[in-house]
Amino acid sequence: MSDDNFFVKNLKKEISKWVEEGIISREQAEKIVSRYKIIEEAEEKAGSSKLITVISIMGSLLVGIGIILFIASNWGMIPKWGKLFIIFASLFSSYALGYFLRYERKNYPKVGGALIFLGTLIFGAAIFLIAQIYNISVHYPNGPLMWAIGVLPLAYLLRFKTILFLVLADLVVWLPMELTFHISSYGSGMIYFVMFLFMGLCYFSLGLTQSQFDYTNELSKVYVVLGAALTFGAGYVFTFEIAKDRIKTGSDFAPFLWGFSIVFTSLFLLNLFFVKKDKFILIENLVALFIFVFGVWYLLTAPSENEKMRGDFFVVIINVIYALMIVGIIFVGFKKKNKIYINVGLLFFVLDIFARYFDFFFKLLPRSIFFIVGGLLLIFGGVFLEKKRRKVLKSFNIEEEKV
Repeated sequence: MSDDNFFVKNLKKEISKWVEEGIISREQAEKIVSRYKIIEEAEEKAGSSKLITVISIMGSLLVGIGIILFIASNWGMIPKWGKLFIIFASLFSSYALGYFLRYERKNYPKVGGALIFLGTLIFGAAIFLIAQIYNISVHYPNGPLMWAIGVLPLAYLLRFKTILFLVLADLVVWLPMELTFHISSYGSGMIYFVMFLFMGLCYFSLGLTQSQFDYTNELSKVYVVLGAALTFGAGYVFTFEIAKDRIKTGSDFAPFLWGFSIVFTSLFLLNLFFVKKDKFILIENLVALFIFVFGVWYLLTAPSENEKMRGDFFVVIINVIYALMIVGIIFVGFKKKNKIYINVGLLFFVLDIFARYFDFFFKLLPRSIFFIVGGLLLIFGGVFLEKKRRKVLKSFNIEEEKV
């Protein structure tokens, strides 16, 4: 069910209440309903706009991959000028045609947007291909970083969430690549998850900041979704015994920690003192601060391999904190009627239940009992999630579709 259908169904309910309360007349109600009924019918006959967007973006991805493969497969046969011509012709053609269809003719805005997105993909490919054409020796993590910096202004200028997601994903790729140059010779792989945790918290806080402004409100959702996914995803890894591994951070690692600390602290203070007052944003920022401080503490005081008891206790504490995080984001999601929070919370709730089940009970139970108990847990889990889902939909005044 699309958001448009949700809107129309909710509108019909509200209109009935407005008529009962005397806010509008029955004739006015019929006109409003008939207007949106026409839009609904047009949407069904013409096809969902979201489906068109998805198909167009998938087409852009395939074209982008095809261009890269074509150049790669004929790399030795194409002269340098030919390679450059293909790259820049594809880049400018994609941008120009996309702009023309979306903003000049305005008759194919979805396809035009997808072509602009294709241009950002070709731009990223061009960075790596040109470096290869001229055998430029570079610090290779700079590739995704330059890609992200190059298309970030376009994401805000056009307010494209797809391009912004590409930018943030590029930075997520760049981070471990850059870290490898500083920590590959020592330390634990857990350092990567600590950094993803910090990055997720910075994305999340930046999303909260931008949600307060009309121009960036829609774009802020990309930061919040990716930030929450990174934070809970990295935190999920910490709930396992691997979190007991000691992280040996050298002096080369300090700039990363300082960088994240400065960025997060600045965003926290900005949200605390300069955005409009919102009790939920205050709660979200305080929770993010607690998690960030906990991550820093983990880096500086992680137990050594010989401190087994301390390590076991540490993992228990992390599991308790993680469970509270899940409950917290679902609670805030209910209060703010934010489906993103609820979906993220329920997803990692299910993953956490699975992980703890296998952690604690798999080795203790006979095989038959293991499957019986596992099946019952899944059934009751399904009942629980279905009940929660109905409550969420009811709180949003949405009726569940019948299968």
